Amino acid sequence: MKIVHNESYSYAYLSLWIVFISYYGDIFNSLKELPTIFLSILGGIGGSLAYWTAYNLGAINLYSDSNIFYLVFVFILWGLFFPFSMWLFYEESYWNYFLDKTIVFSFDKTGFKRHKSNFNEDLSKKNLQGKIALVTGGTSGIGGRVVDQLENLGAKVFFTGRNRQKGDYVDKSRKNLKFFVLDMAKWNEFFEFCKNGDRFDYIVLNAGGMPSNLVLNEYKFEHQCASQLLGHYFLIHFLRKFNKINKDARIVWISSGGMLLKKLDIDSLFLNKNYNKVSTYANVKRAQVTLVEELSKQNKWKNINMFCMHPGWVSTLGLNNALPKFFSLMKNRLRTSEEGSDTILWLLLTEKNIKSGGFYFDRKIVSPYITNYFNPSIKERMLLLKKMEEILDKDLF
Repeated sequence: MKIVHNESYSYAYLSLWIVFISYYGDIFNSLKELPTIFLSILGGIGGSLAYWTAYNLGAINLYSDSNIFYLVFVFILWGLFFPFSMWLFYEESYWNYFLDKTIVFSFDKTGFKRHKSNFNEDLSKKNLQGKIALVTGGTSGIGGRVVDQLENLGAKVFFTGRNRQKGDYVDKSRKNLKFFVLDMAKWNEFFEFCKNGDRFDYIVLNAGGMPSNLVLNEYKFEHQCASQLLGHYFLIHFLRKFNKINKDARIVWISSGGMLLKKLDIDSLFLNKNYNKVSTYANVKRAQVTLVEELSKQNKWKNINMFCMHPGWVSTLGLNNALPKFFSLMKNRLRTSEEGSDTILWLLLTEKNIKSGGFYFDRKIVSPYITNYFNPSIKERMLLLKKMEEILDKDLF
């Protein structure tokens, strides 16, 4: 760019890098929590000072009238390079990072196998004798697999579903299982179940569904919202009200990666005039994530750990029925129910310090927001809670 006329550099100076590298981690550790903009400014200033010093020592000769342009150029270059070098230093695997950003090679079974190499807890050796669990939508798919895993570890498992025949068949095969017919969209069924049930150590809110056409429950709410959002919240509300959730219990909400590209739309959530099953599903799952984040801050839930997660793309009958084209296209890449349920079980049983209100994928806390555009405002969050409490306060039960 005709800035530098000539330069002289002694290879003896390379020995200074050995000293610098020895302290590289210490320097970065003290800076890594700073916002990117501060790292850019710091890098720009540091780089400019270093090169300006080289100029004044005669190591670099510039063309005339290039001084200011030279400093600006170095400032911009180092402003970009320094935060990027920080990212490189702490990124465990650049290839894994790239594959995860593709979504396809993260949510599929190959993504699970890559992520599994970092799992360091063996959940199969846990002893859950004396523990009691509740799993909604536990007759098949991911929920059914969670029921099997918890029961195999010694827990007594209550599980719910809308199909009595399917539930009774599973129930009769093992002693530690108890099936209840419970439709998450039929809220009048919750009162007696919660009042007369056992005290739970683990609760998995898994029941789902994606009707092709608009379906309203008896209270005129769209079915996906009524069951997966409102129904699950009302269920744990009454369980807590009747003191049926043990202290330090863990509640896991099963969300979906499908909500990552969906901004919370409260109007269509509660008054769905233009029903689209996929968009509605994503909106409900986005609302679940927001709700869990807000409930974890409330004093009344302070003694209960609550998490949200998504299982990736899992081969289930529900997915096949809801999205047959997607299922057919991806069927050879879909995860098994066991792979999809792994993080659910981990959130229930891990001894690691995990964050209540966090969003998890493959045993790792991740952001539920691709960009801040999808992060609901404080006003939207408060409105969501207000509308849900207004429904709860109505004489519906």
